[in-house]
Amino acid sequence: MTLKNELDRFSQLFKGHLNGSMKATLRWVSATEVDWDAQTMTAVDGDGLEFFDVLLGVGTTAVKPVVGTDCLIAIVEGDEATAFLLFADEADLIQFNGGELGGLTITPELKTQLDKTNQYCQQLKTATKAIATALDSLVPGTSAAFETAMTAVQIGDFSNIEDAKIKH
Repeated sequence: MTLKNELDRFSQLFKGHLNGSMKATLRWVSATEVDWDAQTMTAVDGDGLEFFDVLLGVGTTAVKPVVGTDCLIAIVEGDEATAFLLFADEADLIQFNGGELGGLTITPELKTQLDKTNQYCQQLKTATKAIATALDSLVPGTSAAFETAMTAVQIGDFSNIEDAKIKH
């Protein structure tokens, strides 16, 4: 068999494969019921056709749409019983990797609270230094020991705590 014949045969087989496979169908629907525990929803399209057990996510991300919101679903290979959510206009929850690590922090609020903690620590350090200085007359070296201990500790820099790739 020549190379041209092999390429022609390959081309025929590949075209046959493409023609035989079904593509995913996309459908706009409205969420009518959400079962977060089962990670599914029920939805209805504009023609009143209901879709049951639509998966709320595949892989690492699951989205809990607000009931009544518009959603885009994918129907796999023409099987309307095998559908999953692609997009929701509104969501009550977006969960990554099963949600095991809890929620994302609201970075400005986190920074505010960390700044308050730092301010408290600074006040505590100032008060402790005053006590150590007062104790120097009773126990010489108390103030120097305090200063030595405090030079080994630094307050954290929280300026680079936000991951700008994920916003909410």
